[in-house]
Amino acid sequence: MPENLYNLSDIVEDLWGASAQMEEKKPAAPQQPVYQSTFPPFEQLWKTADDTVDWTDALAHDRPTDGLTSQNLWSFFHQHAEKVLQGDTAAYVEVLQAANPLGDLAAYAQSFDVETLNADQLQVSFQAKAAYLGKSEGETRRYLCAVSLRIARDLMALLPVREVIVLAQQEGTTLLDVAFDRGELQKVRFSYIDPVAFVTACGGNFVK
Repeated sequence: MPENLYNLSDIVEDLWGASAQMEEKKPAAPQQPVYQSTFPPFEQLWKTADDTVDWTDALAHDRPTDGLTSQNLWSFFHQHAEKVLQGDTAAYVEVLQAANPLGDLAAYAQSFDVETLNADQLQVSFQAKAAYLGKSEGETRRYLCAVSLRIARDLMALLPVREVIVLAQQEGTTLLDVAFDRGELQKVRFSYIDPVAFVTACGGNFVK
């Protein structure tokens, strides 16, 4: 049975600031919500990712060797490395909770639900933010693909899984489902791809 890992609740609220203007003796028609220019852009989102954890290195050394990871987090990796390398999904759960690899993506989704399907597969459902939807179909797809691709890259950087399945959802409806393969991602120069074209090539299925 899939095992739910964690849920990241929305931490950004009140995105809309439009209010009705009053005319002389007559109220104006309510304004439509306006996309906020200060809302975090996603044009660079798929081009970057977290640093990859070398679990073999973490197993062999009790102190950080990369110059980036804190001693506390490295010690945690060192303690869990053997089980992670063995494909222990319970260890995956603990690592994901400790490292929180999707925490820096909270501005781009209402929430994330991560499940272990098996030692080689993770499945992530994220609730899309309304602020990024309702624009043109092309822009909406670009947002969904950018977030989905970044999710897959960050999870593969943290854990040695072969595949990450991403479901982009809103109010119970799946807007996009796509499965990313580690081998295929390793071939890509992300600075030069179009996220929609790449996700489509990966078999991504858009509802609309």
